[in-house]
Amino acid sequence: MQNILNNANNKRVAFIEDIKHLNSIEDLASKKLCIIKTNFKNLSPLKKYINKYPNTEFWLTSKDISRQNIIQANSYGVKNVLPYPFDMKIVRDYLKKKYPQYYNDKFTTENASWLKGLKIMIVDDNPMNIDLLAESIYSSEIEISTFIDERNALNALEKEKFDLFLLDIMMPNISGFELAKKIKKSKLNKDTPIIFITALSDIKNKIEGYNLGSCAYIEKPFNVNVFRSQVFNILKSKKLQEAIIQTKENFIAMVAHDLKSPVYAEITALELLLEKINTDDKGNSEILNDLLQAAKYMKNLVDNILHKYKFETNNVSLNKNSCSLKILITDSISEIKYLAEDREQNIIFKNSSKQNVIQIDYIEIKRVIHNLLSNAINNSPKKSNITIKLSENKNDMTVSIENISKNPLPENIDDLFDKFVSIANQSKCINLGLGLYVAKRIIEAHNGTIHGELTANNKVRFIFTLPKKIIE
Repeated sequence: MQNILNNANNKRVAFIEDIKHLNSIEDLASKKLCIIKTNFKNLSPLKKYINKYPNTEFWLTSKDISRQNIIQANSYGVKNVLPYPFDMKIVRDYLKKKYPQYYNDKFTTENASWLKGLKIMIVDDNPMNIDLLAESIYSSEIEISTFIDERNALNALEKEKFDLFLLDIMMPNISGFELAKKIKKSKLNKDTPIIFITALSDIKNKIEGYNLGSCAYIEKPFNVNVFRSQVFNILKSKKLQEAIIQTKENFIAMVAHDLKSPVYAEITALELLLEKINTDDKGNSEILNDLLQAAKYMKNLVDNILHKYKFETNNVSLNKNSCSLKILITDSISEIKYLAEDREQNIIFKNSSKQNVIQIDYIEIKRVIHNLLSNAINNSPKKSNITIKLSENKNDMTVSIENISKNPLPENIDDLFDKFVSIANQSKCINLGLGLYVAKRIIEAHNGTIHGELTANNKVRFIFTLPKKIIE
């Protein structure tokens, strides 16, 4: 930690781990403040430095503070004694008050409005290190969360999305490497960049850090100017990447929206033609039916794209009414049976529920069942059975859809609920990988749960639950 804040913004402050390290500070004369950690056992060398550098104010920090120790420190010319670890705000306030020409707004980032709303997590078992890191990147626009206990950090990262993690490696309960692994597996923060800040300088640890997906590996002590630049440039890159993705998403949504009207018009026109066509004209009837089913499939793709966009921009509002899940499932099977019949598949519906009327958005839950059934049909072999079951317990209604999978499935079946993840290459079909993603978002919007299971004989089952009682 020695001289860790030697930088343009805070170059007038030195932090020393022990009095014996004072002789290693070459530019002590330029410091306005020097804070030294001590046990008060040998303060005699301090007097020489206080006399030699009259323009530098010396403070001590210690876990062992008593009235006698404070009197002893004052006798050597020490101006202040702080309990260790100390709050960096005390240092900042002192410097701003005594040296406003140097520290007025020096601890903020100029023209940093783009930082507004960004969240950074710092995890280090040394409170002073945490304070120093937080001080180094201080900006009124950034929200910084700090954790001494890495187990508490784990709980936070599962509940809140962050824009950057600054991790120490050597920690008592969970190492920084283990914490990084858990971050990469978390729901909210698996794509959040990580920087390791550590005293470990060997190549093996550096390689492990980068293999875990870190975007920087910073050794202590470090130049804070460089550190700040690294942090802010990583945040800039992240913001730029997010802006590019959002632009792409907006474009896709716009195209999907423009496609919606002609696809719906095509479906209506084909249905009218089928009503008027001569029943004896079997050839043309089959062609029109094929075109109609293709148009309906296109309609489902367009709807999924639009729903994905709406959910991610928080533009979806549910219209809940009392609905029968039994009737909803029966209607869904009827509407999608054309796909199953084309593959000579059989959809079996089993209902063991007594109370199947609950408050849901009929159209949205129908979309969920349609997407799950489509997924089962596309990924099942010909002449196979697809089973959909409706059951209940005291609190929830449960729907499960089970089928034999003809394609290899990921080790973690729930990965299929991520957007743009599908097994379309194996099944040789057109699939954007949005059906299960949209289904999950709809179920979660209903305060329900959805997950996948691999069962015996290469079967896969998707299960979702919906609460019987309305949860606002």
